[in-house]
Amino acid sequence: MLNLSFEKPEVTTVIRWLLRFILVIFLAWLVRQRTEQEEDDECEENDSEVTDARARSNGLRSRGNTRPKLQPRRDSYTAATRQRQGLSTSNDPADFDSNIDKAKPKEMWQQRRNGEPLVLKKPTQEEADGPAERVAAASRSARDGRDQGPTLHGHERPVTFITFNSESNLLFSCGKDKIVCVWSFPDGELLGSYKGHNGAVWSCSATFDSRWLVTCGADRLVIVWEARTSRELARVELPGVVRCVEWAGAAPGVNASDVSERFVTCHNRFGAHPPALSVWRFDGKAIQELIVIPKLPSAANQVRWGRANYFIASAHDSGELIFWRADTGAEVKRLKAHDAGISKFDFNDDRELVATVSHDMSVCVWDIGKGVEWKLLYKAQTDRPLNAVALGPLSRFAAVGAIDDRPKEVRVIAAGGQDVRDVARSSSATEQFGTLLFRLGTEKLPGQLKADGVTNKGHFGPVHTLAFAGNGTAMASGSEDGFVRVHIFEKEVAEPKA
Repeated sequence: MLNLSFEKPEVTTVIRWLLRFILVIFLAWLVRQRTEQEEDDECEENDSEVTDARARSNGLRSRGNTRPKLQPRRDSYTAATRQRQGLSTSNDPADFDSNIDKAKPKEMWQQRRNGEPLVLKKPTQEEADGPAERVAAASRSARDGRDQGPTLHGHERPVTFITFNSESNLLFSCGKDKIVCVWSFPDGELLGSYKGHNGAVWSCSATFDSRWLVTCGADRLVIVWEARTSRELARVELPGVVRCVEWAGAAPGVNASDVSERFVTCHNRFGAHPPALSVWRFDGKAIQELIVIPKLPSAANQVRWGRANYFIASAHDSGELIFWRADTGAEVKRLKAHDAGISKFDFNDDRELVATVSHDMSVCVWDIGKGVEWKLLYKAQTDRPLNAVALGPLSRFAAVGAIDDRPKEVRVIAAGGQDVRDVARSSSATEQFGTLLFRLGTEKLPGQLKADGVTNKGHFGPVHTLAFAGNGTAMASGSEDGFVRVHIFEKEVAEPKA
Protein backbone atom coordinates (compact mmCIF):
# COMPACT_ATOMS: atom_id res chain seq x y z
CA MET A 1 0.00 0.00 0.00
CA LEU A 2 1.14 3.52 -0.76
CA ASN A 3 1.73 5.61 2.26
CA LEU A 4 0.46 9.01 1.13
CA SER A 5 0.42 11.97 3.44
CA PHE A 6 -1.04 15.43 2.79
CA GLU A 7 -0.04 18.50 4.67
CA LYS A 8 -2.80 20.80 5.79
CA PRO A 9 -2.48 24.11 3.89
CA GLU A 10 -1.84 27.24 5.87
CA VAL A 11 -4.69 29.70 6.33
CA THR A 12 -2.76 32.49 4.61
CA THR A 13 -2.24 30.32 1.53
CA VAL A 14 -5.97 29.56 1.30
CA ILE A 15 -6.84 33.24 1.67
CA ARG A 16 -4.28 34.22 -0.97
CA TRP A 17 -5.70 31.78 -3.54
CA LEU A 18 -9.24 32.81 -2.68
CA LEU A 19 -8.40 36.48 -3.31
CA ARG A 20 -6.76 35.59 -6.62
CA PHE A 21 -9.87 33.70 -7.68
CA ILE A 22 -12.12 36.66 -6.77
CA LEU A 23 -9.83 39.05 -8.69
CA VAL A 24 -9.96 36.87 -11.83
CA ILE A 25 -13.76 36.73 -11.66
CA PHE A 26 -13.98 40.54 -11.23
CA LEU A 27 -11.63 41.24 -14.16
CA ALA A 28 -13.55 38.80 -16.35
CA TRP A 29 -16.75 40.68 -15.50
CA LEU A 30 -15.10 43.98 -16.43
CA VAL A 31 -14.02 42.56 -19.79
CA ARG A 32 -17.55 41.35 -20.49
CA GLN A 33 -19.07 44.73 -19.57
CA ARG A 34 -16.54 46.57 -21.73
CA THR A 35 -17.26 44.31 -24.70
CA GLU A 36 -21.02 44.82 -24.35
CA GLN A 37 -20.60 48.60 -24.15
CA GLU A 38 -18.40 48.68 -27.26
CA GLU A 39 -20.93 46.52 -29.13
CA ASP A 40 -23.69 48.95 -28.10
CA ASP A 41 -21.65 51.91 -29.39
CA GLU A 42 -20.94 50.14 -32.67
CA CYS A 43 -24.61 49.25 -33.08
CA GLU A 44 -25.65 52.87 -32.48
CA GLU A 45 -23.14 54.17 -35.04
CA ASN A 46 -23.94 51.45 -37.60
CA ASP A 47 -27.70 51.85 -37.27
CA SER A 48 -27.39 55.60 -37.73
CA GLU A 49 -25.09 55.20 -40.75
CA VAL A 50 -27.33 52.56 -42.39
CA THR A 51 -30.39 54.80 -41.94
CA ASP A 52 -28.50 57.70 -43.50
CA ALA A 53 -27.36 55.52 -46.41
CA ARG A 54 -30.91 54.34 -47.11
CA ALA A 55 -32.16 57.90 -47.06
CA ARG A 56 -29.53 58.94 -49.58
CA SER A 57 -30.26 55.95 -51.85
CA ASN A 58 -33.96 56.89 -51.86
CA GLY A 59 -33.12 60.42 -52.91
CA LEU A 60 -34.35 61.97 -49.69
CA ARG A 61 -31.29 64.13 -49.21
CA SER A 62 -27.87 64.74 -50.72
CA ARG A 63 -24.58 66.15 -49.50
CA GLY A 64 -24.79 69.10 -51.81
CA ASN A 65 -27.99 70.61 -50.46
CA THR A 66 -27.56 69.68 -46.77
CA ARG A 67 -28.40 72.49 -44.43
CA PRO A 68 -27.71 72.72 -40.71
CA LYS A 69 -30.57 70.84 -39.07
CA LEU A 70 -32.19 72.46 -36.08
CA GLN A 71 -34.07 70.62 -33.39
CA PRO A 72 -36.51 71.97 -30.83
CA ARG A 73 -34.72 73.46 -27.87
CA ARG A 74 -34.33 71.12 -24.96
CA ASP A 75 -34.46 72.01 -21.30
CA SER A 76 -31.79 69.83 -19.74
CA TYR A 77 -32.85 70.84 -16.27
CA THR A 78 -36.49 69.68 -16.36
CA ALA A 79 -35.72 66.29 -14.84
CA ALA A 80 -33.52 67.81 -12.14
CA THR A 81 -36.27 70.32 -11.34
CA ARG A 82 -38.80 67.52 -10.93
CA GLN A 83 -36.44 65.74 -8.56
CA ARG A 84 -35.97 68.84 -6.43
CA GLN A 85 -39.59 69.94 -6.42
CA GLY A 86 -41.36 66.55 -6.44
CA LEU A 87 -44.69 65.88 -8.16
CA SER A 88 -47.49 68.25 -7.26
CA THR A 89 -50.77 66.82 -5.96
CA SER A 90 -54.25 67.67 -7.13
CA ASN A 91 -54.84 69.61 -3.91
CA ASP A 92 -51.96 72.04 -4.54
CA PRO A 93 -52.98 75.43 -5.95
CA ALA A 94 -51.70 76.22 -9.42
CA ASP A 95 -48.54 78.33 -9.33
CA PHE A 96 -48.34 79.80 -12.83
CA ASP A 97 -45.27 81.96 -12.12
CA SER A 98 -43.22 78.96 -11.01
CA ASN A 99 -44.31 77.02 -14.11
CA ILE A 100 -43.12 79.86 -16.32
CA ASP A 101 -39.78 79.95 -14.48
CA LYS A 102 -39.31 76.21 -15.02
CA ALA A 103 -39.71 76.65 -18.77
CA LYS A 104 -36.85 79.13 -18.90
CA PRO A 105 -33.30 77.79 -19.41
CA LYS A 106 -31.30 77.88 -16.20
CA GLU A 107 -28.39 80.31 -16.30
CA MET A 108 -25.24 78.80 -14.81
CA TRP A 109 -23.27 82.05 -14.90
CA GLN A 110 -24.04 85.67 -15.57
CA GLN A 111 -23.99 87.18 -19.01
CA ARG A 112 -21.03 89.52 -19.23
CA ARG A 113 -19.59 92.26 -21.38
CA ASN A 114 -16.19 92.21 -23.03
CA GLY A 115 -13.36 92.32 -20.53
CA GLU A 116 -15.51 91.45 -17.52
CA PRO A 117 -14.67 88.30 -15.51
CA LEU A 118 -17.04 85.36 -15.58
CA VAL A 119 -19.24 85.25 -12.47
CA LEU A 120 -20.93 82.00 -11.51
CA LYS A 121 -24.46 82.18 -10.15
CA LYS A 122 -24.81 80.82 -6.64
CA PRO A 123 -27.54 78.18 -6.25
CA THR A 124 -30.57 79.00 -4.16
CA GLN A 125 -31.25 77.06 -0.96
CA GLU A 126 -33.80 75.00 -2.87
CA GLU A 127 -31.27 74.10 -5.54
CA ALA A 128 -28.57 73.49 -2.96
CA ASP A 129 -30.53 70.44 -1.77
CA GLY A 130 -30.63 68.99 -5.29
CA PRO A 131 -28.45 66.50 -7.17
CA ALA A 132 -25.75 69.05 -8.08
CA GLU A 133 -24.97 69.80 -4.44
CA ARG A 134 -24.94 66.13 -3.55
CA VAL A 135 -22.39 65.52 -6.30
CA ALA A 136 -20.27 68.41 -5.04
CA ALA A 137 -20.40 67.10 -1.49
CA ALA A 138 -19.35 63.65 -2.65
CA SER A 139 -16.54 65.23 -4.63
CA ARG A 140 -15.22 67.17 -1.66
CA SER A 141 -15.35 64.12 0.58
CA ALA A 142 -13.23 62.22 -1.93
CA ARG A 143 -10.13 64.30 -1.27
CA ASP A 144 -7.59 61.86 0.09
CA GLY A 145 -4.29 63.71 -0.13
CA ARG A 146 -2.75 67.10 0.26
CA ASP A 147 -2.53 67.60 -3.51
CA GLN A 148 -5.62 65.62 -4.45
CA GLY A 149 -8.50 67.77 -5.60
CA PRO A 150 -12.17 66.80 -6.04
CA THR A 151 -13.22 63.62 -7.81
CA LEU A 152 -16.06 64.37 -10.23
CA HIS A 153 -18.63 61.74 -11.13
CA GLY A 154 -21.25 62.99 -13.56
CA HIS A 155 -21.01 60.29 -16.24
CA GLU A 156 -22.35 56.74 -16.28
CA ARG A 157 -20.00 55.69 -19.10
CA PRO A 158 -16.32 56.35 -19.90
CA VAL A 159 -15.11 59.95 -20.03
CA THR A 160 -13.78 60.75 -23.52
CA PHE A 161 -12.64 64.38 -23.26
CA ILE A 162 -12.14 67.19 -20.73
CA THR A 163 -11.18 70.84 -21.16
CA PHE A 164 -11.01 74.04 -19.11
CA ASN A 165 -12.37 77.37 -20.27
CA SER A 166 -9.91 80.22 -20.80
CA GLU A 167 -10.26 81.48 -17.22
CA SER A 168 -9.92 77.97 -15.74
CA ASN A 169 -12.99 78.39 -13.53
CA LEU A 170 -15.11 75.98 -15.61
CA LEU A 171 -14.32 72.38 -16.51
CA PHE A 172 -16.23 70.61 -19.30
CA SER A 173 -16.33 66.81 -19.56
CA CYS A 174 -17.67 64.60 -22.39
CA GLY A 175 -18.71 60.97 -22.10
CA LYS A 176 -19.95 57.92 -23.94
CA ASP A 177 -23.25 58.38 -22.08
CA LYS A 178 -24.18 61.02 -24.72
CA ILE A 179 -23.92 64.06 -22.40
CA VAL A 180 -21.52 66.88 -21.62
CA CYS A 181 -21.16 68.11 -18.03
CA VAL A 182 -19.91 71.51 -16.85
CA TRP A 183 -18.33 71.88 -13.40
CA SER A 184 -17.26 74.89 -11.39
CA PHE A 185 -13.57 74.86 -10.59
CA PRO A 186 -11.85 74.29 -8.21
CA ASP A 187 -14.75 73.37 -5.89
CA GLY A 188 -16.10 70.74 -8.30
CA GLU A 189 -19.82 71.60 -8.23
CA LEU A 190 -21.88 70.21 -11.11
CA LEU A 191 -23.48 73.27 -12.71
CA GLY A 192 -25.42 71.55 -15.47
CA SER A 193 -25.28 69.35 -18.57
CA TYR A 194 -25.82 69.51 -22.33
CA LYS A 195 -28.12 66.81 -23.76
CA GLY A 196 -28.77 66.52 -27.48
CA HIS A 197 -26.44 63.88 -28.90
CA ASN A 198 -27.63 60.38 -29.80
CA GLY A 199 -24.25 58.70 -29.36
CA ALA A 200 -20.94 59.04 -27.55
CA VAL A 201 -19.69 62.64 -27.33
CA TRP A 202 -16.05 62.67 -28.40
CA SER A 203 -14.98 66.29 -27.95
CA CYS A 204 -16.06 69.80 -26.99
CA SER A 205 -14.66 73.33 -26.98
CA ALA A 206 -15.68 76.63 -25.41
CA THR A 207 -15.11 80.04 -26.98
CA PHE A 208 -12.58 82.35 -25.39
CA ASP A 209 -15.34 84.28 -23.58
CA SER A 210 -17.26 81.08 -22.61
CA ARG A 211 -20.24 82.31 -24.63
CA TRP A 212 -20.66 79.31 -26.94
CA LEU A 213 -19.86 75.62 -26.59
CA VAL A 214 -19.45 73.29 -29.56
CA THR A 215 -19.67 69.50 -29.24
CA CYS A 216 -19.27 66.54 -31.61
CA GLY A 217 -19.92 62.83 -31.41
CA ALA A 218 -20.48 59.35 -32.79
CA ASP A 219 -23.91 60.36 -34.14
CA ARG A 220 -22.04 62.49 -36.75
CA LEU A 221 -23.50 65.67 -35.28
CA VAL A 222 -21.81 68.95 -34.44
CA ILE A 223 -23.94 71.04 -32.06
CA VAL A 224 -23.41 74.64 -30.97
CA TRP A 225 -24.85 75.64 -27.58
CA GLU A 226 -25.33 78.80 -25.61
CA ALA A 227 -22.91 77.72 -22.91
CA ARG A 228 -24.39 79.46 -19.86
CA THR A 229 -27.94 78.10 -20.43
CA SER A 230 -27.19 74.78 -22.24
CA ARG A 231 -29.63 75.96 -24.95
CA GLU A 232 -29.04 74.46 -28.39
CA LEU A 233 -28.46 77.11 -31.07
CA ALA A 234 -27.63 75.12 -34.23
CA ARG A 235 -26.48 71.74 -35.44
CA VAL A 236 -25.03 70.21 -38.59
CA GLU A 237 -24.60 66.57 -39.66
CA LEU A 238 -21.33 65.35 -41.19
CA PRO A 239 -20.76 62.26 -43.39
CA GLY A 240 -18.90 60.27 -40.69
CA VAL A 241 -18.26 60.02 -36.95
CA VAL A 242 -16.87 63.37 -35.76
CA ARG A 243 -13.84 62.78 -33.52
CA CYS A 244 -12.68 66.28 -32.61
CA VAL A 245 -13.78 69.92 -32.64
CA GLU A 246 -12.14 73.19 -31.53
CA TRP A 247 -13.01 76.88 -31.68
CA ALA A 248 -10.54 79.39 -33.08
CA GLY A 249 -10.01 82.83 -31.58
CA ALA A 250 -8.17 81.74 -28.43
CA ALA A 251 -4.60 82.28 -29.59
CA PRO A 252 -2.48 85.09 -28.06
CA GLY A 253 -2.84 88.21 -30.15
CA VAL A 254 -5.98 86.95 -31.90
CA ASN A 255 -9.12 88.82 -30.91
CA ALA A 256 -12.34 86.89 -30.57
CA SER A 257 -15.18 88.20 -32.73
CA ASP A 258 -18.42 89.47 -31.21
CA VAL A 259 -20.30 88.49 -34.37
CA SER A 260 -19.02 85.06 -35.43
CA GLU A 261 -16.42 82.44 -34.68
CA ARG A 262 -14.71 79.70 -36.67
CA PHE A 263 -14.24 76.13 -35.55
CA VAL A 264 -12.53 73.09 -37.06
CA THR A 265 -13.65 69.43 -37.12
CA CYS A 266 -12.31 66.07 -38.24
CA HIS A 267 -14.54 63.12 -39.18
CA ASN A 268 -14.03 59.49 -40.18
CA ARG A 269 -14.72 57.75 -43.46
CA PHE A 270 -18.27 56.65 -44.27
CA GLY A 271 -19.12 54.82 -47.48
CA ALA A 272 -17.90 56.81 -50.46
CA HIS A 273 -17.14 59.84 -48.30
CA PRO A 274 -13.45 60.03 -47.32
CA PRO A 275 -12.21 61.20 -43.93
CA ALA A 276 -11.78 64.97 -43.91
CA LEU A 277 -11.03 68.13 -41.98
CA SER A 278 -13.53 70.99 -42.18
CA VAL A 279 -13.47 74.64 -41.15
CA TRP A 280 -16.81 76.20 -40.22
CA ARG A 281 -18.20 79.59 -39.23
CA PHE A 282 -21.00 80.19 -36.73
CA ASP A 283 -22.69 83.60 -36.68
CA GLY A 284 -24.98 83.05 -33.71
CA LYS A 285 -27.77 81.52 -35.80
CA ALA A 286 -26.42 79.15 -38.45
CA ILE A 287 -23.34 77.05 -39.22
CA GLN A 288 -21.59 77.66 -42.55
CA GLU A 289 -18.92 75.38 -44.02
CA LEU A 290 -15.90 77.36 -45.25
CA ILE A 291 -13.41 74.76 -46.52
CA VAL A 292 -13.02 70.98 -46.63
CA ILE A 293 -9.68 69.12 -46.67
CA PRO A 294 -10.47 65.59 -47.95
CA LYS A 295 -7.02 64.39 -49.04
CA LEU A 296 -5.78 62.90 -45.78
CA PRO A 297 -3.36 59.94 -45.45
CA SER A 298 -5.81 58.43 -42.93
CA ALA A 299 -8.61 59.57 -40.66
CA ALA A 300 -7.37 62.18 -38.19
CA ASN A 301 -7.34 61.22 -34.52
CA GLN A 302 -7.35 64.88 -33.45
CA VAL A 303 -7.35 68.35 -35.00
CA ARG A 304 -6.28 71.67 -33.42
CA TRP A 305 -5.72 75.28 -34.43
CA GLY A 306 -2.05 76.17 -34.88
CA ARG A 307 -0.05 79.37 -34.48
CA ALA A 308 -2.20 82.55 -34.68
CA ASN A 309 -5.06 80.44 -36.11
CA TYR A 310 -3.24 80.59 -39.46
CA PHE A 311 -2.67 76.83 -39.47
CA ILE A 312 -4.61 73.75 -38.42
CA ALA A 313 -2.82 70.57 -37.33
CA SER A 314 -4.04 66.97 -37.55
CA ALA A 315 -2.65 63.77 -35.97
CA HIS A 316 -2.65 60.45 -37.81
CA ASP A 317 -2.03 56.72 -37.31
CA SER A 318 1.11 57.04 -39.46
CA GLY A 319 2.78 58.89 -36.57
CA GLU A 320 2.70 62.16 -38.53
CA LEU A 321 1.52 65.56 -37.40
CA ILE A 322 0.37 67.42 -40.53
CA PHE A 323 -0.04 71.21 -40.74
CA TRP A 324 -2.47 72.84 -43.19
CA ARG A 325 -3.34 76.38 -44.24
CA ALA A 326 -6.60 77.30 -42.49
CA ASP A 327 -7.71 79.61 -45.33
CA THR A 328 -6.94 77.44 -48.38
CA GLY A 329 -6.53 73.91 -47.00
CA ALA A 330 -3.10 73.55 -48.60
CA GLU A 331 -0.62 71.24 -46.86
CA VAL A 332 2.27 73.15 -45.27
CA LYS A 333 4.50 70.63 -43.50
CA ARG A 334 4.64 67.16 -41.95
CA LEU A 335 6.32 66.27 -38.67
CA LYS A 336 7.18 62.59 -38.15
CA ALA A 337 6.67 62.48 -34.40
CA HIS A 338 6.36 58.73 -33.65
CA ASP A 339 6.80 55.34 -35.26
CA ALA A 340 3.30 54.37 -34.12
CA GLY A 341 0.12 56.43 -34.43
CA ILE A 342 -0.19 59.69 -32.51
CA SER A 343 -2.80 59.30 -29.76
CA LYS A 344 -3.03 62.98 -28.76
CA PHE A 345 -1.07 66.22 -29.00
CA ASP A 346 -1.20 69.55 -27.20
CA PHE A 347 0.19 73.02 -27.92
CA ASN A 348 1.56 75.52 -25.44
CA ASP A 349 -0.07 78.95 -25.20
CA ASP A 350 1.85 80.59 -28.08
CA ARG A 351 1.59 77.35 -30.11
CA GLU A 352 5.30 77.24 -30.86
CA LEU A 353 5.77 74.05 -28.85
CA VAL A 354 3.82 70.82 -29.25
CA ALA A 355 3.77 67.70 -27.08
CA THR A 356 2.83 64.33 -28.61
CA VAL A 357 2.19 60.84 -27.20
CA SER A 358 1.70 57.45 -28.79
CA HIS A 359 1.05 53.81 -28.06
CA ASP A 360 4.82 53.37 -28.54
CA MET A 361 4.89 54.49 -24.85
CA SER A 362 6.84 57.69 -25.49
CA VAL A 363 6.09 61.36 -24.91
CA CYS A 364 7.89 64.05 -26.94
CA VAL A 365 8.10 67.85 -26.91
CA TRP A 366 8.87 69.53 -30.27
CA ASP A 367 10.04 73.01 -31.25
CA ILE A 368 7.82 74.28 -34.09
CA GLY A 369 8.63 77.99 -33.71
CA LYS A 370 8.30 80.44 -36.56
CA GLY A 371 11.35 80.63 -38.80
CA VAL A 372 13.25 77.76 -37.12
CA GLU A 373 13.92 74.16 -38.09
CA TRP A 374 11.43 71.92 -36.36
CA LYS A 375 13.22 69.57 -33.99
CA LEU A 376 12.82 67.37 -30.94
CA LEU A 377 13.55 69.11 -27.64
CA TYR A 378 12.63 66.58 -24.93
CA LYS A 379 11.59 62.93 -24.81
CA ALA A 380 10.68 60.31 -22.20
CA GLN A 381 10.05 56.60 -22.58
CA THR A 382 7.40 55.20 -20.23
CA ASP A 383 6.13 51.75 -19.21
CA ARG A 384 2.61 51.99 -20.67
CA PRO A 385 0.71 52.90 -23.86
CA LEU A 386 -0.15 56.60 -23.75
CA ASN A 387 -3.53 58.02 -24.72
CA ALA A 388 -3.33 61.64 -23.54
CA VAL A 389 -0.91 64.51 -22.98
CA ALA A 390 -1.11 68.12 -21.80
CA LEU A 391 1.36 71.01 -21.64
CA GLY A 392 1.39 73.42 -18.72
CA PRO A 393 2.39 77.11 -18.90
CA LEU A 394 5.65 76.91 -20.86
CA SER A 395 7.03 79.41 -23.36
CA ARG A 396 9.36 78.47 -26.19
CA PHE A 397 11.96 80.87 -24.76
CA ALA A 398 12.05 78.90 -21.50
CA ALA A 399 12.08 75.50 -23.24
CA VAL A 400 15.05 76.24 -25.51
CA GLY A 401 16.85 78.72 -23.26
CA ALA A 402 19.70 78.32 -20.83
CA ILE A 403 19.60 75.35 -18.45
CA ASP A 404 19.46 77.58 -15.37
CA ASP A 405 16.42 79.42 -16.79
CA ARG A 406 14.32 76.31 -17.34
CA PRO A 407 11.33 75.95 -15.01
CA LYS A 408 11.76 73.52 -12.13
CA GLU A 409 8.07 72.62 -11.80
CA VAL A 410 5.90 70.10 -13.65
CA ARG A 411 5.25 71.24 -17.19
CA VAL A 412 4.24 68.04 -19.03
CA ILE A 413 1.71 65.37 -18.03
CA ALA A 414 0.88 62.13 -19.84
CA ALA A 415 -1.38 59.15 -19.13
CA GLY A 416 -2.92 56.05 -20.63
CA GLY A 417 -2.59 52.46 -19.48
CA GLN A 418 -3.32 49.04 -20.83
CA ASP A 419 -6.79 48.19 -22.04
CA VAL A 420 -9.02 46.48 -19.49
CA ARG A 421 -8.93 43.25 -21.51
CA ASP A 422 -5.12 43.28 -21.52
CA VAL A 423 -5.01 43.99 -17.79
CA ALA A 424 -7.15 40.88 -17.17
CA ARG A 425 -4.47 38.78 -18.85
CA SER A 426 -1.53 40.36 -17.01
CA SER A 427 -0.37 41.29 -13.54
CA SER A 428 -0.80 45.05 -14.05
CA ALA A 429 -2.56 46.97 -11.29
CA THR A 430 -4.23 50.35 -11.14
CA GLU A 431 -0.81 52.07 -11.06
CA GLN A 432 -0.99 51.77 -14.86
CA PHE A 433 -3.80 54.32 -14.81
CA GLY A 434 -2.05 57.09 -12.88
CA THR A 435 -0.99 60.38 -14.50
CA LEU A 436 2.76 60.73 -15.11
CA LEU A 437 4.32 64.08 -14.14
CA PHE A 438 7.38 65.43 -15.95
CA ARG A 439 9.66 68.44 -15.67
CA LEU A 440 12.25 69.60 -18.18
CA GLY A 441 15.66 67.97 -18.07
CA THR A 442 18.86 69.83 -17.27
CA GLU A 443 21.10 68.47 -20.02
CA LYS A 444 21.98 69.86 -23.43
CA LEU A 445 19.19 69.69 -26.01
CA PRO A 446 17.76 67.40 -27.17
CA GLY A 447 17.27 66.23 -23.63
CA GLN A 448 15.14 64.04 -21.46
CA LEU A 449 11.93 64.75 -19.61
CA LYS A 450 12.56 63.97 -15.94
CA ALA A 451 9.91 61.89 -14.17
CA ASP A 452 8.49 63.74 -11.15
CA GLY A 453 6.08 61.18 -9.76
CA VAL A 454 2.59 59.88 -10.46
CA THR A 455 -0.74 61.38 -9.42
CA ASN A 456 -4.47 60.60 -9.78
CA LYS A 457 -3.84 56.92 -9.04
CA GLY A 458 -7.46 56.18 -8.21
CA HIS A 459 -8.66 55.44 -11.75
CA PHE A 460 -9.82 51.88 -12.49
CA GLY A 461 -9.38 52.03 -16.25
CA PRO A 462 -7.24 53.63 -18.96
CA VAL A 463 -7.02 57.43 -18.94
CA HIS A 464 -8.36 58.91 -22.21
CA THR A 465 -7.96 62.65 -21.67
CA LEU A 466 -5.94 65.23 -19.71
CA ALA A 467 -6.17 68.99 -19.22
CA PHE A 468 -3.96 71.59 -17.53
CA ALA A 469 -5.51 74.65 -15.89
CA GLY A 470 -4.36 77.75 -17.76
CA ASN A 471 -2.22 79.06 -14.89
CA GLY A 472 -0.71 75.65 -14.17
CA THR A 473 -2.10 75.38 -10.64
CA ALA A 474 -4.08 72.20 -11.35
CA MET A 475 -4.62 69.37 -13.80
CA ALA A 476 -7.44 66.90 -14.44
CA SER A 477 -7.76 63.42 -15.93
CA GLY A 478 -10.75 61.56 -17.40
CA SER A 479 -10.89 57.78 -17.53
CA GLU A 480 -12.68 54.66 -18.71
CA ASP A 481 -14.17 54.37 -15.21
CA GLY A 482 -16.39 57.44 -15.78
CA PHE A 483 -14.59 59.65 -13.24
CA VAL A 484 -12.74 62.94 -13.61
CA ARG A 485 -9.96 63.30 -11.03
CA VAL A 486 -8.34 66.63 -10.21
CA HIS A 487 -4.82 67.26 -8.91
CA ILE A 488 -4.19 70.67 -7.34
CA PHE A 489 -0.53 71.58 -7.05
CA GLU A 490 0.82 72.91 -3.75
CA LYS A 491 1.82 76.23 -5.21
CA GLU A 492 1.24 78.15 -8.40
CA VAL A 493 3.63 77.07 -11.13
CA ALA A 494 2.76 79.76 -13.64
CA GLU A 495 5.64 81.73 -15.12
CA PRO A 496 5.67 85.09 -16.85
CA LYS A 497 5.40 84.83 -20.59
CA ALA A 498 8.55 85.77 -22.45
